[in-house]
Amino acid sequence: MSDRSGEHWQPGEGGPPEEPLRIPELKASIRTVLCPVDGSPGSEVGLAWASEIARVREAAIVVVVVFDPPHAIRRRGILETEHLRTEMETEAVELAEEAVELLRARGHEARAVVVRGDPTEAILDTAEEEHADLIVMGRRGLGQLKGILVGSVSERVARHAPVPVFLA
Repeated sequence: MSDRSGEHWQPGEGGPPEEPLRIPELKASIRTVLCPVDGSPGSEVGLAWASEIARVREAAIVVVVVFDPPHAIRRRGILETEHLRTEMETEAVELAEEAVELLRARGHEARAVVVRGDPTEAILDTAEEEHADLIVMGRRGLGQLKGILVGSVSERVARHAPVPVFLA
């Protein structure tokens, strides 16, 4: 073992640590697990972990699917492309229903929420609205940058969430 200066020491020789390690008692219970799903392999892994945690803790799972339709910029302002919004919303609802069916087939109490907007903000707002005790999500989703280890949405959620976040 080493202390912060890089010097090595063995237990029983004296020296660090000054205070013993302890595990604090948690006052929280896990009744509701929020699981963002976007259809990516990473979100499927998150769904599997949410299922496992909910099974052990006998918790309900709230699946959240977020869609953020693009806007077309015109000379007179921003115009939403209605056909894309409708298609994205339909796909989001189908994905949410599919995830809930999979969870219910495993015996979980599960339901879904479909939200339009910025993914990070939507996940954080939904966690608060649903009184989630834990957020379980994949580290990487369907974002545009494929080479990063932790996706920007999962990173921002982990930094700003009002509850613990489990990144699978």
